[in-house]
Amino acid sequence: MTRTSKENNNIILKVHNITKIFPGVVALNRVSIDLRAGEIHGLLGQNGAGKTTLLKILYGALKPDEGKIYVYNKEVNFNSPTDARKHGIVLVSQELIVVPHLTVMENIALLGFKWNEKSFSRFNYSEVKDRVEKIFHMLDVSIDPEAKVKDIRAAEKMLVQIAAALSVDAKIILLDEATSPLSPEDVKKLFNILEQLKEKGIGIIFVTHRVKEALSICDRITVLRNGLKIKTFEKDKGEISEYDIIEAILGIDPKEFYYVKDVHETKVSRTKEEILRIENLSTIPKSPVEVPLANINLNIYKGEITAIFGLMGSGKTELGKTLIGLTKIKSGKILIMGREVKIKSPNHAKSLGIFYIPEDRRNEGLIHNLTVSQNITISSLEQFSKGIFIDNTKEITAVKTIVNKLNIITPSLNALITKLSGGNQQKSLVGRALLSKPKIIILDEPTVGLDIYAKREIRKLTRDMVISEDITVLWLTSDPDEALGIADRIAVMKDGKIKAILERADIDRETLVKYAL
Repeated sequence: MTRTSKENNNIILKVHNITKIFPGVVALNRVSIDLRAGEIHGLLGQNGAGKTTLLKILYGALKPDEGKIYVYNKEVNFNSPTDARKHGIVLVSQELIVVPHLTVMENIALLGFKWNEKSFSRFNYSEVKDRVEKIFHMLDVSIDPEAKVKDIRAAEKMLVQIAAALSVDAKIILLDEATSPLSPEDVKKLFNILEQLKEKGIGIIFVTHRVKEALSICDRITVLRNGLKIKTFEKDKGEISEYDIIEAILGIDPKEFYYVKDVHETKVSRTKEEILRIENLSTIPKSPVEVPLANINLNIYKGEITAIFGLMGSGKTELGKTLIGLTKIKSGKILIMGREVKIKSPNHAKSLGIFYIPEDRRNEGLIHNLTVSQNITISSLEQFSKGIFIDNTKEITAVKTIVNKLNIITPSLNALITKLSGGNQQKSLVGRALLSKPKIIILDEPTVGLDIYAKREIRKLTRDMVISEDITVLWLTSDPDEALGIADRIAVMKDGKIKAILERADIDRETLVKYAL
């Protein structure tokens, strides 16, 4: 038997010419993919490419307008998720579909196998607990089955969903952005579990916007763009490279993904006017996880983008927070336009012209129960106040200007900020910063968690902002390619110290990473 025929015999799920049309939008256009037993098949694409729509069709939450689905070579028609689950297909979502006030065991029962009896009153506690413990043992995870879900970490909540999938003997698991809420360490643990599931013959469709993650875990990667299947790449045929994947996702040369055009067309190369100076700065940690800064010396020039590059634990975030008064300074000085300042708080920093946009935009940046408009203006309400009242007309005019300038895509200015995509949420925070008329904007990992197109858009927006708004930017990043692509200069940090300050034009990726390790 040839290799191709073996692969065909190994196919457990096949989608043929699936089409789905919403009013005014072709979400999927004759898309065909398949999944093999014991395979992780990546599904990549920008927001709106059709990834989630395809998963919803496979899970019975949506019906296709055209096309066929085959499970183990038999055509199936799903009218609901219950139908999909009966065929061994389970969805694990980034939205962490769990009930916080129930126990881990109760969540797995509700999400997964439940119980044999029809009545809730006949729930077999000991049987469920025994099954859950066996699944956890198989996955080699230590989670207390009787712990309340509200008390466990995001990574453990994701594992609860996977355990629920295994409790119904799932043969096909659909993972929708499963790594989004996880730390890098938790992603590694999840990947170890996925490898175990592969060994048991379970097929996994892995939806993500993180190209490097997909390359590390997937056997094949299919790219969707604007509802069309662009290409399926196979790892064992040597077809998968980051360059090719990004090109397929964007439809452009990947060099344009990292490198912003006209990067040298800034005032910095001509004026070198110092706007911020840090002299011999050291800090005392306020918590065990905070990295102490040690003897930091750095000059920042007007109209420049300075990248602060470092890996996790390097101290780059602590440096950013020091500049808005959120760390305890042990010694050293901060000078703005040659004048020493002692920054006491973020509000004080804002009054000095410094605005910080945090890495964790969801929990530290956005105010979830406020609208897009309110999130943009929250730091600048004094501009619109008339005594104790707000001039709504003036406020809305300012917001419309920001939304148009930054191309923020929103259904309405009065829509909740949580309704926006990650990229548009980040642009809203940039808009909040611009409205406060800052001299310096500090962006902490501004593209983390965004899809590839949104990453590129944020980078270009930042460069344009520096040129048009006469703003200076500190760009804190752990991505060496990003630092090289956007910065005029790069300061490399490690263990709370600056190891090198380099001109962008004089540095390559290998040397940059070497300083950080």
